[in-house]
Amino acid sequence: MMHDAPPRRDLAPPAGVPAGRSRPEIRLVSGGTAVVFSWAGDRWRHVVMLDGGQAFESIDVADGGDPRWPASPPLVEVSSVRTDRGPALLAVGLAGRSHFSASIVPHPSMSDTLLFEIACRLQETPGWLGSTYRGGSDRLRVAADASATALPGTVQWAYTIGPNGLRAVARADAADRA
Repeated sequence: MMHDAPPRRDLAPPAGVPAGRSRPEIRLVSGGTAVVFSWAGDRWRHVVMLDGGQAFESIDVADGGDPRWPASPPLVEVSSVRTDRGPALLAVGLAGRSHFSASIVPHPSMSDTLLFEIACRLQETPGWLGSTYRGGSDRLRVAADASATALPGTVQWAYTIGPNGLRAVARADAADRA
């Protein structure tokens, strides 16, 4: 069962609030699973919450201290959109010389599950590339495979978060939903 996402919000700060200070939350719901994006400093951070109270919190800081390769895509713009298949969130960001994009939708065949599809346009060989979450006391990672990518090039990865936890998705499986 899918719930509609709220109408697209203007991503500019509310009147009277200095840029970078505060922006309204953006959320997408799929049954008992919701992703909530909150503005923090210079980027959007997100938490995926499940009906049972479990949460997956995105970790955005750079591993090993290299800001060019954060633990998760640094998203600086997030938009709520309506597609012919229903609500979706689209996001973009950058770190170093790399540009990130993300699409988040309710999974078309798995109830209470969100599908995250991420791409990164690379200009240089990455140190770390993927998405990292804190789930309880565990640190969960979905690594992108940039090993066969000629530079400049684009690397893609996908995963689901829902009642079955966080699961990497093969690119072919993500493309099959189209």
